[in-house]
Amino acid sequence: MNKAIYLIFLAKSIRTFMFGVISILIPIYLASLNYPVFYVTLGIFFVVLGNVIFNLLLALYESLIGRKNFLIMYSLLMMVAGIILLLSSNLVLISIALFIGNISVTGTETGPFQSVEVGVIPKLVKNPGRVLGVYNLLGYSFSSLGALSLSLLSHLITNNVTIAKLIYALYIITSILLAAIYKKIVNIEVSSNKVNASLVNVFLNSDVRNLSILFAVDAFGGSLITQSLLALWFYLRYHVSEAYLGIIFSVSSIITAISLIIAPLIAERIGNLRTMVFTHMVSNVFLILIPLMNSLQWSVAFLFLRQSFSQMDVPTRQAFMSQIFNDEERVRVYAITNIFRSISSLPGPILVGLVFTLKLLYLPFLISGTLKLGYDSCVVGYDDYYLNGLIVFRFIMKASP
Repeated sequence: MNKAIYLIFLAKSIRTFMFGVISILIPIYLASLNYPVFYVTLGIFFVVLGNVIFNLLLALYESLIGRKNFLIMYSLLMMVAGIILLLSSNLVLISIALFIGNISVTGTETGPFQSVEVGVIPKLVKNPGRVLGVYNLLGYSFSSLGALSLSLLSHLITNNVTIAKLIYALYIITSILLAAIYKKIVNIEVSSNKVNASLVNVFLNSDVRNLSILFAVDAFGGSLITQSLLALWFYLRYHVSEAYLGIIFSVSSIITAISLIIAPLIAERIGNLRTMVFTHMVSNVFLILIPLMNSLQWSVAFLFLRQSFSQMDVPTRQAFMSQIFNDEERVRVYAITNIFRSISSLPGPILVGLVFTLKLLYLPFLISGTLKLGYDSCVVGYDDYYLNGLIVFRFIMKASP
């Protein structure tokens, strides 16, 4: 494989390791500072808002600034965010840091780092499906290690604020490493060097528009049960400590990682689209069942069952889109669809904060699972096939299967 692929793999690994720690730490850290639950979820809101804005900048100025320069710039913003988090416990400053930090609060990133990386991988390899599977496998595996490291650290240090300060120092170091790695990547740029003022025209493309709307519905459902919010739910419902939360989400990420290797192999037999839809449907049934259990053990068991299928659509969706759009379009299209995914995710943390305040702890799972099943029923209406070496892509809406 191209050297750039290995550098992308390395960057993905160390970045998601850090995000695996941070996504669990943030809600517990804010709660430890005695901020109300609503303000805790507001912090997660600013994380998602930052992903929206920085994906928009990528979509607009990708050709002018360059993909590599964007990756370096976002890495340096992570460093600034880490410094703020390390030095301040003020909610306003913390919110600014969460906004600029390009943090992922889910196992699946929707930030600008992934928009660039997933967009250029098909340009660098002949079989993007399997490479994207490995890319996502690394993400979930190192996210799992991050969650596990937080659990181990919690056994050594009992003060949550002290743990947070140590993690934020590591976050700064990680951002510097990312900038150094991205500086070595070559052959990922597009040829033109102008501001991309044609985003409206891009969105008028029926494929981009329909996919953006469908992915937005899925993302809104997903925003109600991000890893950070799930950690908060287990904390509120069962009073689970940081140490055990780290173990739960570490095992969860390992299960997810294994499924990501299996997904491209299934897709090679039944197609990317069918793999996306059918595995997603099964996962959403398990999702709805999580809060209906009366014990921590059963809730965790159904979380693990859900994770066995929930992310199989990620590499298959990325491979599916790589078939439809060319090299010059791909990063911009990923950024646009991620913008809509992130925008639709914005209300999620705040709504969950209000619902948790009302003690309706089961409701986010029910709403999320129902919306995602609705998304699945719409996506199954997309059909792709090959004709004279070109992909013909059409949208079919059916009243019934």
